[in-house]
Amino acid sequence: MRSFWDAFIMLFIVLDSIGNIPIFYSLTSNMEESSRKKVFAESIIVASALLIFFALFGYSFFQYYNVTFMDFKIAGGLLLLLISLEGLIGRVEAETLRSEDVAIVPMATPLLAGPGSIYVVMYLSTVYGVLPTLLSIALNTIIAYFILVGSNHIIQKIGKNTILVLARIFSLLLAVLAVSMIRSGLEDALRQVLKGS
Repeated sequence: MRSFWDAFIMLFIVLDSIGNIPIFYSLTSNMEESSRKKVFAESIIVASALLIFFALFGYSFFQYYNVTFMDFKIAGGLLLLLISLEGLIGRVEAETLRSEDVAIVPMATPLLAGPGSIYVVMYLSTVYGVLPTLLSIALNTIIAYFILVGSNHIIQKIGKNTILVLARIFSLLLAVLAVSMIRSGLEDALRQVLKGS
């Protein structure tokens, strides 16, 4: 039970479903309620599948394709940077986004199942075992879904203009997060080069 609890808490913090609420809302603000729920469900399912895959086969996958975590950080950071720039100039609010545009990328990955959460589930499966890790993924993603669906009513009470302002602010924060991911990936790459020389 202790192993499951430790795994659950660690993954809950990394997934940061509560922190993703404004970003997810801004990406789906032009959708109907039913469409938004469908997008949330699809993103949670895809994120769950990715986390389960990496919990079970992560190390084998990385070794076979010669992929590193710094590759994930740089690629994910560049992707988030592009999304954030669109949000800052108002493109996200101006367009009617389709579920296939945002449910998988960037919502499922890299926002939910990003480099951090992928690393965590691989670490948890090694330290605590596969079963506690899988149970932690299942419970965390279910909680994430209900947080995202329920948060819509709270955000709507704030008002449309406030939401637009918050969307810009969180787009800026998303850009900061993206730059941080890219910087971290480049630092890891440079550190590996210097270590090799």
